[in-house]
Amino acid sequence: MTDNTTIDKLTAGLKDKLKVDAAPFVPASLSAANNDNSDGKKIKHKAPQKRHNNRGKNNKPKEATKPQQNNDGGDNSTPDNAGVGKEGNAKNKGKHKGKKDFGKSKSSKPRNNEKQNTATELKENSKDKQQNDGPGNKEKQGKPSDNKRQSQGKDKGNTNKGQTKAQKKKQNNNTRVDIRDEKQVDDATSKQPQKQEKHKKTAKPNKKSVASSSSAPTSKQSIPPNQPQTTNDLNYAAGRPLTVVHIAEKPSIGQAIAVGLGGGGNKSYGKSLPVHEFVDNSPFPKAPKASKVTHVVSSVAGHVFNVDFPSEFQSWDTVDPAELFHAPVVKKLCKGSVVKHLQEITKGADFMVLWMDCDREGENINFEVLECCMHLMAGSGSKFDRVYRAHFSAINPSDIMKAYNALGKPDKFQSLSVDARQELDLKVGVAFSRFQTRYFQGRYGDLDSAVLSYGPCQTPTLGFCVQRHLEMETFKPEPYWLLDLGIMNSGTMCRAVWDSGRSFNRNKVDSYIATCRDANPASVAKVISVITKDKNQGRPVPLNTVALLKACSKALGIGPHSALQMAERLYLSGYLSYPRTESTRYPKSFDIASTLQDQLQDNRWGSYVRDLLRDGVNVAKGGVDMGDHPPITPCRHARAGELTGDMARVYDLVTRHFIASVSHDAKWRSTTVKISIEELGEKGDFTIRGKTLISPGFLAIMLHKQYGDEREDVPFGEEEEEEKDLPEFKEGDMYGLFFSGSKKSGNKVSVAPTGKFCTLDIKEKMTTPPTYLTESELISRMEKHGIGTDASISTHIENIIKRYYVELIPGRKLKPTKLGLVLAQGYHLIDNSLVLPTIRSDIEGQCNNIAKGLAERDDVVRKAIDLFSAKFNYFVDNISKMDVLFGSSFAKLQDVGKPFTRCGFTRRYLQFITGPPPRLYNKTTETVYVLPIGGEIKQWTGRNCPVEGCNFELCLYSVGAPPRTFPLCPNCFNNPKQEWGKLPGEDTTTTPGDEEDENKERNIRRMAGKNMIRECPHPDKMPLIEEMTVSPDPESNGVLILDPHLGPKWRLVSTREPTIVHMPKSVEKVTVLNAKDEVLGCRMMSIEFKEGESPLEGGKKKYTSCFANDEMLQGLVRIHHGDERMKASSRGGRGVAEAAVEEAEVVVAGEEEVDVDRSA
Repeated sequence: MTDNTTIDKLTAGLKDKLKVDAAPFVPASLSAANNDNSDGKKIKHKAPQKRHNNRGKNNKPKEATKPQQNNDGGDNSTPDNAGVGKEGNAKNKGKHKGKKDFGKSKSSKPRNNEKQNTATELKENSKDKQQNDGPGNKEKQGKPSDNKRQSQGKDKGNTNKGQTKAQKKKQNNNTRVDIRDEKQVDDATSKQPQKQEKHKKTAKPNKKSVASSSSAPTSKQSIPPNQPQTTNDLNYAAGRPLTVVHIAEKPSIGQAIAVGLGGGGNKSYGKSLPVHEFVDNSPFPKAPKASKVTHVVSSVAGHVFNVDFPSEFQSWDTVDPAELFHAPVVKKLCKGSVVKHLQEITKGADFMVLWMDCDREGENINFEVLECCMHLMAGSGSKFDRVYRAHFSAINPSDIMKAYNALGKPDKFQSLSVDARQELDLKVGVAFSRFQTRYFQGRYGDLDSAVLSYGPCQTPTLGFCVQRHLEMETFKPEPYWLLDLGIMNSGTMCRAVWDSGRSFNRNKVDSYIATCRDANPASVAKVISVITKDKNQGRPVPLNTVALLKACSKALGIGPHSALQMAERLYLSGYLSYPRTESTRYPKSFDIASTLQDQLQDNRWGSYVRDLLRDGVNVAKGGVDMGDHPPITPCRHARAGELTGDMARVYDLVTRHFIASVSHDAKWRSTTVKISIEELGEKGDFTIRGKTLISPGFLAIMLHKQYGDEREDVPFGEEEEEEKDLPEFKEGDMYGLFFSGSKKSGNKVSVAPTGKFCTLDIKEKMTTPPTYLTESELISRMEKHGIGTDASISTHIENIIKRYYVELIPGRKLKPTKLGLVLAQGYHLIDNSLVLPTIRSDIEGQCNNIAKGLAERDDVVRKAIDLFSAKFNYFVDNISKMDVLFGSSFAKLQDVGKPFTRCGFTRRYLQFITGPPPRLYNKTTETVYVLPIGGEIKQWTGRNCPVEGCNFELCLYSVGAPPRTFPLCPNCFNNPKQEWGKLPGEDTTTTPGDEEDENKERNIRRMAGKNMIRECPHPDKMPLIEEMTVSPDPESNGVLILDPHLGPKWRLVSTREPTIVHMPKSVEKVTVLNAKDEVLGCRMMSIEFKEGESPLEGGKKKYTSCFANDEMLQGLVRIHHGDERMKASSRGGRGVAEAAVEEAEVVVAGEEEVDVDRSA
């Protein structure tokens, strides 16, 4: 053996070789992934379509076409177009195929932010467009300017027949319709050639800004879709009979419509979806000149289509969840018979009236129905002009007729907002749910949920419950003290509240008592003032959905999900108005008196209603009319006993609340008595409060007073006044003080005979922690932070209960389970925005903008998907942080895992438990062997550890990209010997005297999986590594060992650096010998070359070499510098196997995967 100088000299050639030939290595998988994303072949983003914008005279297209650039190059000109660069605009220049023509409106100009219809493809397009648009128009749809010129020249003389000048004037002032493609926009505006020409000239120079400028808000107010509109020729079907088809959302509503319109004199047929048919001699509002009107009333059964992934993305085993973010979404039929039914009843119909629920979901169902059957309607031209939408809030006959006589149009924007939310919830929810379910299932045997679901609304809902739980867990009770003054007056003891509140200093409060006790003359409590005044308690605001859910939970003990179900059943039965509403103010058109008169015959509140009608009703105070539906009210009287169970209780609550909301305020007489002890100064002020009811008002009818709004964080001492009668107090009255443990004060005045005295004492209390959130409190938080809608809040709460993330405890309180706590805390550890309400609230706001026509559906979806896709990738890379929590909460080692390797002591199989930290478990000895984290662990059957007394079966540990593989002994990794040298992945330096404690700390860190191993898991002097060492590594303090994968691709790997030395392809076999080089101490290698490919003299096949100083062999090798971060593609649907530098996911491969290099 020689000194280090000799070694450096002998290895200089190898060191130069490593430096000269080393080149950056890009993994093929990573390069392929980049190419896939860049060329758009595998991951396709649907390009946002352009919208053609018709501007008024005062608009400035040039200004609108100048996008404001942000720091990342995105376009901030509108919410719709932010972030759309040149690629997006280039895509928009392509042809728009599959356009849907819902018809041309002849009564109004287009809505300024009109969205091209991309949700449905109707069969009528090919026919109607050829008839109306002429040949070749389909090819020019993608070019707005060409479309304009074509439509102007073709439709120049187009006028609306049968309309007055006033009607035409009204049409020209309208700037909003519900559905229209670019061709329809041009038709509606062809009467304004000057404005059109001006817009064309100004928009032409900057074609890239079309998408941006189309989002600019209009300066004119448009007609809301829920207002009466007429879009067809009123002379339609003049002098001949026509057929009107009415389609409701549910069969029960269809029956109510038939009764409301036909008076019950109709024939009915069909079972699952009944059809009601009758003839009406009165004119149809949209075709008043028809000779006879035949009405056909039927329904669907909710949604006609479901949003889902195509079949190729359905498998949990073969589809990487990350692919779902950019996967296509299709609408699948819920039931094929519904489509057939719709087509049968609408074939040849002249008009279609849609009676879906008046919310966004209802609008979405409207367009699902149109997609199925609108093309089968009679007549030519735009059939959408003869499609109308009824807006109603109750299904009694009067409301049905009112809606029938004021038909509006379906609102495409609201439907698009539902499409956006459905796609986002599907992609985000399914991707996260699949990944975390697949990752954690099978690892733990005692999970309480079959599916570990994630939802953009569900998870923040869980987060509120967990946040309150953590507040309770971290709360530390503290003692506090206060002065307790009790005043005896006329035989009644009144407790006075200390105005100073409370003190956390006992000595200070004791000093107050001592001051009063030692006072000379003796201390007295003096009445400073007595104030009596009348106060009004305001009647409640009208009831909306959220208030109903809270009231049912607090007052009736009915959960939100059940409460909404009961309200919907009452609505479908005609007892209540539509239960999904945000309004808390009755509209001016609402007939309060008539609704009250329906309740006159009730024996529970009939007399109260009679008196109320006699004295005059009061319009409810406060509240907001959102314009969607009126607040929830009774629609018809239900006699006592007519309804049962929870339906009866919900109806009773709603009816009483409605009556109370139009009743008189309650009046209270409030008395406030101020008392002072002069010796204590401002610390001696006390107050006695009481109130008595002098006029009950609405309280006489409203039984449940306790379901008002919750007041969280009520300041101490500001509790509500207690209802009680106070004895008479007069200003100037004085009361002698008695103290605890004494008979009475030193006051010489005899006060006992008068019955007036007081006691002063110290009362000790403890601060109390908050309690678990009640359902009502949770609903308030969800509403405040914009989580869910009024219709979906109850569903999100129900979901976290069904998944067993929370449990319902007495008092309607929600207590997080162990599973819920681990999930929510895991999200916080990885990315707290996944569980906080901020992002979801922003997305809800964007969906609201879509519904208002202020944002593009495609833009909102694209931005949200890009955001959540990035978060998902980060979540996958750092899932080990959450797994640490799962491992500490759920892992039952005796029940999970699979046989992996044999124990060297018992010769029994060790069970592999996938951490992190990954570990092996001996069921016999109950011993745990922690494995390194940061790479891939594989079996290596039949090879045992050479360390004396060990004999454990070895594993393989692969790390880096391309992977470097090392032998791993579970026992030696957990029980290293000091003579082997420094342990990989940690600093082994210790402070003198603290060696034992620091070694224990390192073991704890290893058990917790906090040490990332991105190199050989054993020290270089460990016998197993020494047996395979063939050369020092000149670029690190490590060594080069023969890759244990062996042939046919032979290579050497560095134990401390991501360096791989590839042997020439001519090498057939490499064997590490027991013989060592006398100078370097490294093992010699026996190398055998393939027949006819040997570089040795004379074609010799066998060759013995010391690699460190073998210049001939060094000249034949190829060297790669890889990466410590491992990228491994998923196999067989097992998921992503990706070990990042900071955190890693460990994937266990079977024995058959050990020699993966042989496949090449």
